Amino acid sequence: MDLIRYLEFKEKLRDRLEDELSPESIERARRDPHARRYPRPCGMTIHTGIGCSYSCTYCYIYDMEFPHRARPYPLNGKELLYALTLNPYVVLGPGGTMLAMGSVTEPFLPETRERALEYIETLGSIGNPLQVSSKSVLSDGDIARIKEHAPHISFLETVVCIRDCRRIEPLAPDPMDRLMFAGRLARAGVNVSLFIRPIIPGITDRDAREILSTARELGIKSVVLGTLRVTASIYKRLRSIGIDLSDRLPSSRLSREQVPIRARDLKDRIVAIAREMGFRVYESACGANIEAAGLGCYACKWGPCGDVSRLPNVDARHVNEFIKYLGYSGRVEQLSNYRIVTRLDKGDSRRVEALLRELLRREVIIKGHSAPRCVGAGMCRDFD
Repeated sequence: MDLIRYLEFKEKLRDRLEDELSPESIERARRDPHARRYPRPCGMTIHTGIGCSYSCTYCYIYDMEFPHRARPYPLNGKELLYALTLNPYVVLGPGGTMLAMGSVTEPFLPETRERALEYIETLGSIGNPLQVSSKSVLSDGDIARIKEHAPHISFLETVVCIRDCRRIEPLAPDPMDRLMFAGRLARAGVNVSLFIRPIIPGITDRDAREILSTARELGIKSVVLGTLRVTASIYKRLRSIGIDLSDRLPSSRLSREQVPIRARDLKDRIVAIAREMGFRVYESACGANIEAAGLGCYACKWGPCGDVSRLPNVDARHVNEFIKYLGYSGRVEQLSNYRIVTRLDKGDSRRVEALLRELLRREVIIKGHSAPRCVGAGMCRDFD
């Protein structure tokens, strides 16, 4: 596997964009967090907007002081792509860093829809594994646009309840409309998964069979589940609408930080129903992204994901040349089907860890005096 060509592709793309963008656009992109944020093992979050008007009671973004009214992200598509070419931890191109949209906003609100579609077009053109999570309902024209520019996109459509929707998600589209939309995505050939996240005790588990049964009838074949995480504020909001979590998380553990409730039993129950109905159940959201992109991955504890026979073939010599090309000093000590151990004598160990993990789709361990704590085996964002 020619690892160096990914760096060369990124450099050429950056040079081209510098010729096309104005000095103001270049400076705006340089200052943006996308140009420096460190991706997790499950990928890089792409912000299409800031804030969300759906006002879901379980949403964490309001505790992060994001507003209840959305605005599109300030970078246009080319500016965003340029910011990513500046990020030393991101691999661009087919099989590169996984990209995921839908974190601090709903991507397809009226205020953010066009920006999200622009990002899908721009990022779809470079071939990185791309995923979007949403509660919105789009037109057939929008579906065609997504399919044309990002044919391998992984689309997660969220449905967590039916009967209590207006209590839980007061301003989001009706869950049945979302399921119908997901069915239209499936019929159009888009890789769509049902996103049952978060699992709300007494609400989601009660409606799960109906949600899954309807999804199956509409042609949806896969599902991702995620646990509810709460802060003191979310805990209080849920309690105000009659959802008591005291038996699953003592209130004494709550703060401004998100804490997962104890819900393994609920998740296992829904997984069993889904498998009984013939659904493909992904252990994490990024697993759906990997499979939609036709890749394999064994970089974290949730793996293996996708077809592991598709893990890139590489030998130690190529990795050593890659480290040298970066201007660093180091060597491979161990390389197996699912792990690479590298000693780094000089260089940015976090950069080497991120780039090798994203290129090789294996657990990466960096040794040396500047080595970071290994994150490859344990951390993974599964949208919960």
